[in-house]
Amino acid sequence: MLLEFTKGHWLTFYRDRLPEEIPALEMRVMTEDKPAAVTLHNDLPNHATRSSKFMWKLLSSWAAMGFRRPQVTW
Repeated sequence: MLLEFTKGHWLTFYRDRLPEEIPALEMRVMTEDKPAAVTLHNDLPNHATRSSKFMWKLLSSWAAMGFRRPQVTW
């Protein structure tokens, strides 16, 4: 299962739907949008907005793709 953003250069996958051999989580972003009743563990960095590390990884990944958007064919 994935979410496809027409104007974005990324695809969002639900982690639980992927095989076991996936990289470990590194951080949580946009945690300020979580419901008030949700408590996050401190096992990962919890960023209220997008962190500079996240933005750097996103930009460098997009550069490695030649600043193109992936084509999703249904």
